[in-house]
Amino acid sequence: MTTHTLPGKMIDQRSFSAQSTDVWSSHLVRGSEISDALTMLSDGPCGSDGRREALVVHPSSVEPGLGLSPGIAVVFGVLLPGERTRPRRHNASSFTMALSGSAQARIGDRAFNVRARDCWNTPGMRVETILNNGTEPFTYVSYSNSPLLRKLEVFYEEYDPAEGEEAAADSQIASTYSSKIASAKEAAGGAIPVGDSGAMLLPYEHLIDPDFVESRPLLWQWDEVAEHLGIVRSLKTGYTGRPLWCLYNPATGIRNGTTFSFFATITAAGPNFTGPAHKHVSAAINYILDGSGYSIVDGVRLEWGAGDIMLSAPGWAPHGHATKDDGAVILTIQDHPLHIGMESLIWQEDIKGGPILTLGSEAGFGTNLATVQNKTTA
Repeated sequence: MTTHTLPGKMIDQRSFSAQSTDVWSSHLVRGSEISDALTMLSDGPCGSDGRREALVVHPSSVEPGLGLSPGIAVVFGVLLPGERTRPRRHNASSFTMALSGSAQARIGDRAFNVRARDCWNTPGMRVETILNNGTEPFTYVSYSNSPLLRKLEVFYEEYDPAEGEEAAADSQIASTYSSKIASAKEAAGGAIPVGDSGAMLLPYEHLIDPDFVESRPLLWQWDEVAEHLGIVRSLKTGYTGRPLWCLYNPATGIRNGTTFSFFATITAAGPNFTGPAHKHVSAAINYILDGSGYSIVDGVRLEWGAGDIMLSAPGWAPHGHATKDDGAVILTIQDHPLHIGMESLIWQEDIKGGPILTLGSEAGFGTNLATVQNKTTA
């Protein structure tokens, strides 16, 4: 074979198969280990950023961008009474659940008073500050897509941004600038058809000012979420879906996300509920809030209980979950919306030869919910 020398490292791709990637194994961290870490953080000094946090790292994770999955960072944190984190913003998006105590989470110009199991999202480049305004330690778990950005070498972070900087869009300067943008886009015109296939050309002025849907911090208060859990908890084995609610952020549109990278779901499964085995390329991380059960991931059985967290669905590994006599309530994070945006969300509901569909790019799967509901009400 004739070779040519080019800058960098060249690899003959013919020597690799399409399935050569090693899938990470499932990984479980016990609640007792998390509790010990939070105690250690409480007993020591806080960091220069005002945070006391422990990062959960999968054994296969390597720098840059450590995480519990290749693209998801999970941190457990604690703030003692009166402590406040330094104002911080970065271009990662995050989702946080309060675990104990109470605090005020301020994101941009919004302030949420939160307590156990309340959840909120922090969009990218929004300034976040958390203040423990209670009398007990405030603990939380937070998820972000920072590992992916670090791997791409584009993670940006800053502390103590200038006051009012985030609200610049409301200033007179920004208003004047926006009118200039509108004028430039108007002068450039819209998209121009090319041929009859639907292809188009778009001027540069549109690339630097894309149409957008405002991404806002949202609060899901646990008391209100819990009111709806009985509906899904009543579903029994034989239901072909999952007994859960998605904490939905309307700004994500068809991505059905909590952020533009993740969805967060709350599963409320009754006693001895067994879900169908399936697989998908989106990674799933389960945090067990209540109850107990087991998962079989790529042939390996993992027993879990309240307080445990695990990478329950490494990319494209077959997996299924079941509860025991006490049922379970589970917070699950998946990078499902990210894959929809990349047109890479392949999913197989029936791993015994069922179709592999690209969700978000073609029609997906259905469930037998109507049949199950009819039996329940009969």
